[in-house]
Amino acid sequence: MGRSGRRAALGIRGIMADPARLVERHEFYPRLVEMMGEWGLNTLWWHFADDEGFMLELAGHGELAGPHAFTRAETARLLAKAADCGVEVVPEVESLGHARYITRLPRYRALADGPEYGFNAICPSHPRTLPLLAEIIREVAEVFPGRYFHAGLDEVNLGDCPRCRRRGQGRPAWWVYAEHVKAVHEIVRDCGREMIIWADHVERWPDMLEVLPNDIIMAHWQYREVRPDAIGRSLAAGFRVIGCPALCHSGDMIMPNAANYANMDAMTEALAGPLRREGVLGVVNTWWTLWRGLRDAYLPGVAYTGALLRRRRPLAKRAFMRRFARDFFGLTERSAGDALWALQEAMPDRHEVAAALFDSPTDLHAALSLAEADAFEARGPALAEANLALSRCARRVRARRREFMAVVLAGRIAALCCRQVQELASAADHYRLAERMHESGHKPEHVAAPLNAAVVVLQRMQADAGKLAAAAEREWDRTRYADDPKKGTCPGRRYSLDALLPKLDRAARYLGQLSGQLRRAAASYRKTGRFPFGL
Repeated sequence: MGRSGRRAALGIRGIMADPARLVERHEFYPRLVEMMGEWGLNTLWWHFADDEGFMLELAGHGELAGPHAFTRAETARLLAKAADCGVEVVPEVESLGHARYITRLPRYRALADGPEYGFNAICPSHPRTLPLLAEIIREVAEVFPGRYFHAGLDEVNLGDCPRCRRRGQGRPAWWVYAEHVKAVHEIVRDCGREMIIWADHVERWPDMLEVLPNDIIMAHWQYREVRPDAIGRSLAAGFRVIGCPALCHSGDMIMPNAANYANMDAMTEALAGPLRREGVLGVVNTWWTLWRGLRDAYLPGVAYTGALLRRRRPLAKRAFMRRFARDFFGLTERSAGDALWALQEAMPDRHEVAAALFDSPTDLHAALSLAEADAFEARGPALAEANLALSRCARRVRARRREFMAVVLAGRIAALCCRQVQELASAADHYRLAERMHESGHKPEHVAAPLNAAVVVLQRMQADAGKLAAAAEREWDRTRYADDPKKGTCPGRRYSLDALLPKLDRAARYLGQLSGQLRRAAASYRKTGRFPFGL
């Protein structure tokens, strides 16, 4: 440490983008590397290959490219821009699991190992697999001239394939996997690159650390609890490591929440503290599954990542957000940064959002359970206060107004989730009152009154959800491609269960169905006296 007491910045300070799963409009990525350079980030992991797509046009394998894939010329321009900004772009080619970008094509279907979705793979024992991967890896290495090459190699279950079973018979459960890692390592090394892999399999089977080449760099992704012991085993075995927390993963939806920031802090503290040694290369914050949120609402988290990794210790969030609001939006009042942090601190998590924007009887019951949770109810006032403060600041935004309005929209959607839960509880109370009145023998016209009150509440909820679904769709069309299937429901895939825009849209339609059914049931009850049991 220097005289100031600050720790030296981590060598690799990065963000991982996920265009394979959802590609933003191409003009965003040059802006992203520009912002990264300004915020002290020097590495962009380019996760352009996964089950959902391959976002690079290759001369030798053009059949792999998905809609809106980057051309070679576009990629060259992005790399040049990144170099100008001091950002190295590291390509990632999934080389075992997450390989449906290959095996979904008829010509390569025979290479598939495992189910269509889940922990599937390209079969490591098929004679065509390694030659094909070698062709892909070599051309990608030609496009990306940097030092590192990320080969993926995570989240795979092998064993469904007879070839792998025969090959691994009598061997440890991890042997076929390790042999494939070594084979891919040879390909990458022949390209003059240092290979990075995701470390989940060596965390599961530490014995592999004794047989894998220790010039492989282990990327330890730990998105909830950071486990220094697992990272420490890789370091003790002579491997270099990179820590990978989550800017966006399984917990958040809409925008980052307090849990994401805690995860970033914990990973950085572990690598800068008890694990600090020569083999720690740095931290890359992963920005997965972007369809769950509003793109520009994540930018405060990207900026925080840069500051965190430069200083190697957690920052006071409220003070940081004040500086961010001043520097990024031109908002000098302290209330803007305070509201920005309060919004993220109170942001509901993915499961809460999924329940609050209910679109099925199961989610409806989950929403009613949320209504009984004091901690969730307490977020409503905090979100309302933060939204009010941000709305008051909107006229004074001096820079990047569209990005600011994305944050405002994120706050409005979060507040809607809290409001919908409370409104649903109110509608349920009206319904239960009507049920009790019916059982007590009240006249149908009297019982119909609370039923109609419940209808009014559901209609108001539908209008609110529909309004924000329309706003979210406009934000999607501004930042993303309107013909991307993740904008709506994807045939054969369950993306839309946790995709924000389809979830909002389905919630509005479901509320319309509920209110219509209850309205008709109330009218029928007045005539027949048959109570509509079940909200």
